[in-house]
Amino acid sequence: MPIRSYTGDQLPSLLDFIGAVRGWGSQGRDLARRIYREVLAQPDLSPSDNCFLLEDEEGKIQGFCLVTPELPISRTVLELEVAPHLSGSSLEVELLRRGTERARELGARVVHICPLEAQRLADLLSAESFVHARTYLDLVWDHAELPLWQAPDGFSVRSFQPGDASLLTEIQNSAFDGSWGFCPNSVDQIEYRASLSNTSHQGIIFLHQGENPAGYCWTCVAPVNGGIRGLIGMIGVVPGYRGQGVSRAILLAGMEHLRSIGVADIALQVDGSNTPAIRLYTSVGFEKVGEIHWFELDLELPSTPNC
Repeated sequence: MPIRSYTGDQLPSLLDFIGAVRGWGSQGRDLARRIYREVLAQPDLSPSDNCFLLEDEEGKIQGFCLVTPELPISRTVLELEVAPHLSGSSLEVELLRRGTERARELGARVVHICPLEAQRLADLLSAESFVHARTYLDLVWDHAELPLWQAPDGFSVRSFQPGDASLLTEIQNSAFDGSWGFCPNSVDQIEYRASLSNTSHQGIIFLHQGENPAGYCWTCVAPVNGGIRGLIGMIGVVPGYRGQGVSRAILLAGMEHLRSIGVADIALQVDGSNTPAIRLYTSVGFEKVGEIHWFELDLELPSTPNC
């Protein structure tokens, strides 16, 4: 079964494959297809160079590996999926190796992957010299009422407006500078992502003290379990405002927006080592429902995969 580079005419087949293996369902199918189509079209991704497909004799897609370059921090992120009957097969290994080969071609120093089925893939990844790098907690909020909140004295909240892409880029890059896995964004990238089908300008919320931005919350939605789930995608505080208790107000402003659009529940992911953030999220009612595991391949170390 050959591995081929993605071409634009394969988009419908690729979306059909991803929808089948991930169980998008009827209610969220259209939204999920739009989102993934937009992901492939995002600036600097170039899927014809960075997406690889497994096809059977009939030309039906049986797996894919998407390589997302984040070269400002010398890494790439792999997304790997195969049909259930190919799970753990040599073809899955070949697809993974093609993704890591592409990372080398791009000049990356490290490859990260966050598989949906970490337990199933752990041995395969270990055999290919990947090591466990990070554990994130999957948290969900599902309550009847939000905690009461208000902006701190002297602060106000507002939503993203046309022309705010530069401001959001500056705040996000400042808030997450030095954070594990964070790649600084360009204004073009932020502009594009702010227009995706899973987000809205109303769902990107700034907290200001007078004219000075203090932080932001970027919300979005995703199809999950036959309904639409709200997501806290990013929440960040400008370094000069840390330790002043503004995170709770930003978080609850974002959650209030998501509640206003009728989502079934609200989810977020948080680094398992970030104790202050975990304390904040659990204080407003988020509960742990699972874990997400990141694995890392250091391309500067000698490669010793098991054949």
